[in-house]
Amino acid sequence: MAFLITGLLILAVAAVVGFGVALAVRSRTEFAEQNEIVPGRPSPAPASWAGAHSREAKLHRRLGDAVKGARENPRFVELGLAAQMNALEAEAMAIDERLVAAASLPAAHKDAAIDSLETHVVELEAAIAEMVTSISVADSKQQLEAAVSAADIRLHALAAARAEVEAIDQQIAGTDAVATEVARATPPPPPTPQTMPPPPPVAPPAEPGSASDDTSS
Repeated sequence: MAFLITGLLILAVAAVVGFGVALAVRSRTEFAEQNEIVPGRPSPAPASWAGAHSREAKLHRRLGDAVKGARENPRFVELGLAAQMNALEAEAMAIDERLVAAASLPAAHKDAAIDSLETHVVELEAAIAEMVTSISVADSKQQLEAAVSAADIRLHALAAARAEVEAIDQQIAGTDAVATEVARATPPPPPTPQTMPPPPPVAPPAEPGSASDDTSS
């Protein structure tokens, strides 16, 4: 009887532990999913951004909200706008990656980088809102094509602006890297030779018939 009770207790404890582990795994999975910009595609952003109040974390969550809002609009599927949705998601992911990189910059450069990326987030939100509104009210093929074309132009302009900023950053990073390598390859200057003090003066030899000769005689 005692063995039976002990066995039941062990099974009960194991069940509680297993339930706790499963719950923890499920919570981590759900937390990671909430942190995604595009559902099903992991974000490079740290998990803490899901609830942080920093500028970069808030912009990260705004990107996710904008993409999810577009995905929840049934007109994208009804009208076969998969290419436009993919372009929106790709741009959102690219901006998110830039946010993660900007967050690790020194304080002297971080604010300027975040300012630029906040502009890109606003532009992406506007592009998504404009496309959703336009395709929702379009009642003819011509109106739909015009709405999609306008949204495509806006999205291409945003992608071009982001690519330009990235090119400048890469150029600056490359310049810094070259300067660092040049500094490493340049040999240090030779040490400055130390000035030796002049030797002490040597007394000239005594001449014959001098006072020293008279003294010795």
